[in-house]
Amino acid sequence: MPYSLKNRCVLVTGGSRGLGAVICEKFAEQGAHVMVNYVANKTRAIDVVRKVEAHGVKAFVTQGDAGRPEDNVRIVKETIKKLGGLDIIVANAGWTRFSDFKDLNALTMEEWNKVPSLNLCCSYS
Repeated sequence: MPYSLKNRCVLVTGGSRGLGAVICEKFAEQGAHVMVNYVANKTRAIDVVRKVEAHGVKAFVTQGDAGRPEDNVRIVKETIKKLGGLDIIVANAGWTRFSDFKDLNALTMEEWNKVPSLNLCCSYS
């Protein structure tokens, strides 16, 4: 018997655009309720929620930076409260700033540190 996603509660970080938006909709197509996380563009996140809700499931938006542990704790708590639980987390959020390999000094220390803090270490403690 295949695993059913019907009525499962899913949090997708970086769910407001690109692959994250597609992931949100695919979960909804299978009957899962979805929390769409975004960092900056609430309008785009709301558009994803509308597409998700068109599949007859619950969907909400939550703002927060998945690279910040304190935001992640709040995002998870909000997801559990609004969806009634949390079964799956898709750590989709990511960030990069491209620079010429010969000029890595073009990256600020904040930018340098942001890449692993978001892309490798999404903390949900």
